[in-house]
Amino acid sequence: MGDMTAQATVRPRARAYDLVVRPRSALVRSTALSIVFSAVPLAVALVWVSFPFRLWALMASIVVVLAGVVGAAVVRLGTAYVGIDARSIDVRGVFTPLRRVPRDQVDRVLLVETHGASVERPVRELVAFAEDGTHLFRMRGDVWGDSGLARVVDELDVTVIEEPHPLSAREFARRWPASRAWYERSRGIVVIGLLAVLVVGGLLLVETAGLLSA
Repeated sequence: MGDMTAQATVRPRARAYDLVVRPRSALVRSTALSIVFSAVPLAVALVWVSFPFRLWALMASIVVVLAGVVGAAVVRLGTAYVGIDARSIDVRGVFTPLRRVPRDQVDRVLLVETHGASVERPVRELVAFAEDGTHLFRMRGDVWGDSGLARVVDELDVTVIEEPHPLSAREFARRWPASRAWYERSRGIVVIGLLAVLVVGGLLLVETAGLLSA
């Protein structure tokens, strides 16, 4: 599972927090290495291969768009945090804007393991609810680390409900639909699908041009 530790320290930002949890250091390192050793060479190769077919301008545009998306994700990953003090809980996610939740609204937290297609790799999740069942915030162990989730639970000191069995992502969404992230909703799936089509379409375009000119 790799390094599942999270950096949790008393580190002030614009305000002083009693606890700050940041994304796993291993996640930050692996993301940076993936970009350097995979994404960058692929982008250069796409533009280079497209030169003989006069498609370099199109491919360069696609690469710039994708680079902007990846760059924004990396910046967000480096600035994401969950900060807790006596009054509120600030959650700045990787793909979500800053949310400030009054601490006294948190009535209970749910700890549950979810899995996608691979049942062998469940992910521990923390979901906080208000007294009336309103969703407040959610943290995933693959981003914040299992130890980060445990520190948040200890700091909040509220009722903890543990789901005894792992749930599929679909079952999780069915039981707590308001807890889905934007990229798990219909619009988010469409955006991700369009980006995938953009990449695959660019590859097919270069490949087709190469076959036609052969």
